[in-house]
Amino acid sequence: MSKKQNSNVSRRDFLKGAGALGLLAAAGSSIPLSIFSTSCGSGVPAGTQVFTVNLGGEPESIDPNLSSWAVSRSVILRCFDGLLGFNKDLSLKTMVAKEIPTTANGGISADGLTYTFKLKGYKWSDGKSVVAGDFVYSIKRMLDPVNAAEYASFYYDIVGAQAYNGAADKDAATQASLKAAVGVKAINDTTLEIKLAQPRPTFLSLMALWPVYPVREDIITANGDKWTEAATFVGNGAFKLTEWVHQDHLTFEINPNYSGTKAKLSKITYKMITDANASWAAYLNGELDMSGPPSGTEKTVMADATLSPQIVRYNDLTTFAFQFNVHKAPFDNKKLRQALSCAFDRQAYIDSVRGGVGKVALSWIPPGMPGYNATLGQDYAFNPTKAKQLLSDAGFPAGAGLPELKFQYSKTGLNPPLAQLLQQQLKDNLGIKLTLEPMESAAFSKLVNGNGETWAFFGWGADYPDPDNWLPELFGTGAGNNHTTYSNPEFDTLAAAAKKELDNTKRLKMWDDAQTMVMADAPIVTVFYRERFVLVKPYVKGFTPAGMDGQIAGDEFFELVSIQK
Repeated sequence: MSKKQNSNVSRRDFLKGAGALGLLAAAGSSIPLSIFSTSCGSGVPAGTQVFTVNLGGEPESIDPNLSSWAVSRSVILRCFDGLLGFNKDLSLKTMVAKEIPTTANGGISADGLTYTFKLKGYKWSDGKSVVAGDFVYSIKRMLDPVNAAEYASFYYDIVGAQAYNGAADKDAATQASLKAAVGVKAINDTTLEIKLAQPRPTFLSLMALWPVYPVREDIITANGDKWTEAATFVGNGAFKLTEWVHQDHLTFEINPNYSGTKAKLSKITYKMITDANASWAAYLNGELDMSGPPSGTEKTVMADATLSPQIVRYNDLTTFAFQFNVHKAPFDNKKLRQALSCAFDRQAYIDSVRGGVGKVALSWIPPGMPGYNATLGQDYAFNPTKAKQLLSDAGFPAGAGLPELKFQYSKTGLNPPLAQLLQQQLKDNLGIKLTLEPMESAAFSKLVNGNGETWAFFGWGADYPDPDNWLPELFGTGAGNNHTTYSNPEFDTLAAAAKKELDNTKRLKMWDDAQTMVMADAPIVTVFYRERFVLVKPYVKGFTPAGMDGQIAGDEFFELVSIQK
């Protein structure tokens, strides 16, 4: 979900003004990022402006209101603009909105409960005007209980949003009444008003996310679920979808009615190559303009004098971790979970399985984001001696009396070698046996979504760079993405207060305290912070990696790319 991440693909998807750090870190052997970002001058560069990259698979949906994975978001980004967006330094920028609302410009009321957005003169790809009513329709559609949109709970601070979204068991008349009460309305075609039930300091960042991009009621009414096919996929972004050959590729061409700065590219093609080796071969053969090498081969690529100048490495806001179902024995034992944390050598995993790409994670919120705490989690770093003591403290000295441990994972990508390494390390460091339970990807996702796992591997990528995107939705009691089933009333109380705290210093301290609670209770064991490692052809100019890229490296800013062969 942009962004829930699973262990195979990156998903998505931030109070950008909170001072997030720059995230780019070029490898020593790679070509400087400044070369890829060289200005190409004004207008469209000469030559064929076609950019071909690998999406990695078929998106489950490309409906902005209903999508939650990075593979979907990478498509949506091409075809839609929201009210606001994010710059590469993670600050907010205007898109359809004329300006970022503030109290000074009258866009935010003195009590912080009313937001007013003035719209620019944007056009849809079919030439019709984008109006405030399009946003009203989109937001209410996202909240419609029939649609069960996974991101709906992010917007519960809007007046009436939670009541409407939770009305699945209500009759039609009641649902209609609750829908009408949602605090979103068009004052006129160019003025959108949103009322909140309580202050939310990150609300503007939420309004930059894809679930509240505008969509067209007439198009959806006429075409139903089929509206997302290329012929009827009407957006307001820099490109329009002109072809979708399912399971093979998507084609985007420049939108002549786009109201923002025109892209330099005339066409972008997303291939759907699911095999990493095949994607790499396509890159080497010139069929792709960018690709990552198969995981585990990074060191070999870095040593290749021909390929190393094409490497781009950078950190993004994504953390991977083990998650336990804390209500299933024996993982209901906190000391056992802590013992497992101390028994796993994260650096060995990064070196032996990931080719040295990535950084050991001992806390949940990643570097480069407000709320990152470099000192948190040190108590449960790799330490076999401490692991044995914690195992004994848990009531299982030397593993005596310990029930069978089972680890579930999707049998794709790097998951099998991770599982095998974990199994070996538990044997070597604790003398205990781990049973591996590989599963097909769809079955694994279904198991986790239903909280049926005992011990699994997952990741989370930032939707916006703020701790409130990383903690309440995953660790709050009953939260939609809480698959550990963790529940701590003290955490819930603190999180509820932090979400509406307007003093940023106090707010970040509250989130730090909340994260400290989670790490101490160990419903998860953090493993690594992701580092992107891709190769980009030298003729690709303007490639701009960012900390919140989706499925494809740099996809936040493909509009800046040009081809200079």
